[in-house]
Amino acid sequence: METIKIDSKELRERFGYPLKCDDCLGLNNNPRNIEKIDPYYQKGNKIKLLLIGQDPTIFDDPERVNTVLMLNEVKGRNGQLRKWLEKEIFGEENFKNIELYATNLVKCQFENPPTTSQEGALKFLRPRFEKCKKYLFKEIEKFNPSIVLTLGESAHILFSKELEFFDKNISYTMKDDFNGDFYRVKLNSTIFDYSPCLHIKTFRVAETYGKQVFDFKTKLIEKIK
Repeated sequence: METIKIDSKELRERFGYPLKCDDCLGLNNNPRNIEKIDPYYQKGNKIKLLLIGQDPTIFDDPERVNTVLMLNEVKGRNGQLRKWLEKEIFGEENFKNIELYATNLVKCQFENPPTTSQEGALKFLRPRFEKCKKYLFKEIEKFNPSIVLTLGESAHILFSKELEFFDKNISYTMKDDFNGDFYRVKLNSTIFDYSPCLHIKTFRVAETYGKQVFDFKTKLIEKIK
């Protein structure tokens, strides 16, 4: 695995991630740090996989976030998600060898995590995603992934509603749609396999997802190999 060390501007331009944006200013959410948080990219010799998080807002010390999902961090509390992906989902060797691009549905940070909003994360994020999704669509076009995974239910619902499903219908809930299956989908002209994925916080308390987790990991590894 090789994490690409290139200029932030070049990385963003290569994959369509915005250099700056003020489209959400009218929504009174005080967006911030879009210029400081880069997407994550690593070169690999296996399948191309796109990982989509919700947004880069965290509870403690938001300035810690300088890369999407903090995947550039290998150790310490900043590297918990990366360690979880390596150990629990992909396996270390598979994670090292995939060509990986990671981004978020919504690129800017908020003053407080969407889960703390009175209206709930999904309703809070929906109008922001409507403003931001043009960037995600461009990233998918430019990266051209074979597999796309979303982390968490809000990301799954918002993203999957933009997709054309070829062979299966979904319910737009994590409970029903995270079932071990991958969906063959199309977004504009790009075709790929898609599945939601439990977020690390959900995974830790998701005993009811036991079989689904096993089936998902098994099929994911089959696709990577």
